Amino acid sequence: MWSLLFWLFLSAGFLVETGLSLGQWGWLNRLERNVPAELAPLLPEGYGWWRSVAYARERLRVSLGSLLTRYAVLAVMMGAGGLKKTACLAEAVSDAPFPAGFLLGGLLAAVFALAELPWDLYGTFGVEARFGFNRSSVGLFLRDAVVKTALSATLAGGLLGAASFLLTRRGGFILALSGAAAFDAAAAFAFPSLILPLFFRLRPLEDGELKARLESLFRRAGFPASSLLVADGSRRSTHGNAFFAGLGRTRRVILFDTLAERFPSDEAAAVVAHEIGHWKKGHVPLALLLLFAVQSTLILFAAFAWGRGGFAESFGLSGRPESFAVAVTFFWGALAGLFLQPVQSDASRRREFEADRYAASLEGKEAMIGALVRLATDSLAWTPPEPRYAAWYASHPSVAERVLALKELEAPPLNGK
Repeated sequence: MWSLLFWLFLSAGFLVETGLSLGQWGWLNRLERNVPAELAPLLPEGYGWWRSVAYARERLRVSLGSLLTRYAVLAVMMGAGGLKKTACLAEAVSDAPFPAGFLLGGLLAAVFALAELPWDLYGTFGVEARFGFNRSSVGLFLRDAVVKTALSATLAGGLLGAASFLLTRRGGFILALSGAAAFDAAAAFAFPSLILPLFFRLRPLEDGELKARLESLFRRAGFPASSLLVADGSRRSTHGNAFFAGLGRTRRVILFDTLAERFPSDEAAAVVAHEIGHWKKGHVPLALLLLFAVQSTLILFAAFAWGRGGFAESFGLSGRPESFAVAVTFFWGALAGLFLQPVQSDASRRREFEADRYAASLEGKEAMIGALVRLATDSLAWTPPEPRYAAWYASHPSVAERVLALKELEAPPLNGK
């Protein structure tokens, strides 16, 4: 029964996601013929609309290729004995649950990372380079790929190993709930100081007009100015970006040098205010709570399946803890991917609107609108997604939606209160 349910969920996910991608492809073909009437007044003069549609199509090509590859690997793993062979290899190395689980999780993470590597390569040196955005060298790309794969394998191995170990202990599922909460908090806390430096050189912002303006912004927001760091994103891409990371004393606003150097100070300050808004509105703790809720549901399902026996065996695996843990993970991934993705995307878009309003209250809506327009223009990001595709995948509202929402704000700046 469990195997049949897995294939039903996986097939449904494949049909839905492939259908959405094909719908997006047709949508882009229609957009290529005409600029939407509601979007035309918002576009900057001389904007390369057809070039932006072509860029969106190429990015979709990479996304669709990656999607099909991921489903193909899952099908081979679960249907052609790939998972069973990998589990047998891990179990042959060690009889102990933790090392066997660690090796199994690490191997599976590496397999999925390597399967997606060709699409990452094409996306960087095919698509991004063709449209003038890529600055990464082959050496830097390969170095990043090795670090990402090693990091993914270590984390996946550690989590699967811990889960395998806890399955053999009395009260292990209660310990797993506590461990999941502790891991989420520790990962968020450590991300700015341990993970980010693996990919970016981080430095304080240099003295100047922008720093003075941001120091004023941080005072008004009640946010420590030392939390702002500049990352050398220009080593990899011309895209400008900023994001919030960390928890408690490690919370940071990361500003890419591409944005700090190209944007007027009022627009750069609006982008930073948007990221501070994620903190002020409690978005980071909320995201952690939602993540823990999903993990708790997974752990409770694992407890249910473990107590009845035969779960891993239905997939042709042994009944050992590490085989059970990975079978539950794959099963839950197929189920959660089908139902949670649109819910998560909708919640993320709502948070982005909230952060936009907060930024407008601190720096004025015109500065925030100007920043969004510049970001979208520089990155060829004005092309709106097909509505159903956006509902499923989009973590951010379209630029047009955000600009129109900001234009409707009539209240004067509230200084963040």
